[in-house]
Amino acid sequence: MLSLKNIDMDMLTTAMENASYDMRWWLDRDTGELEMSGDMVDEGLSPEELEERDFVVVEADSHRSYRDMEDFIATLEDERVRAALFRAIERNRPFRHFKDALYDYPKVQEDWYAFHEKRMRHHAITWLLSEGLIDEQEAQGALGTEV
Repeated sequence: MLSLKNIDMDMLTTAMENASYDMRWWLDRDTGELEMSGDMVDEGLSPEELEERDFVVVEADSHRSYRDMEDFIATLEDERVRAALFRAIERNRPFRHFKDALYDYPKVQEDWYAFHEKRMRHHAITWLLSEGLIDEQEAQGALGTEV
């Protein structure tokens, strides 16, 4: 079983957000290290080799990411800002439009990054727990709540 202190959580959350069909991220069950594979990677192990070595593929979840934006918007008190951000995520390419809309509200943008970082860490820890890679007590301690 891995310990959270042996996992680069920033790298894991980046992997969870940036996995795609062209590039996959893999977590080593034994060391907690992350590896990439795919068309954009010049060197390294093939996906088949990573599977053989019992690495776990890290999947992106755009539905979860969309819900995170909705949850953040719901926390905002300023109705005008809330409406602008809801309009942004209702358009095609909601992630791009949300990010663009945040530029008009620097303080809200700062709040979003703090919210997002905390939320992604939570997602990473719950994913590690669901994969049986970390101890439940360590996960609960890191999350500060019962899992």
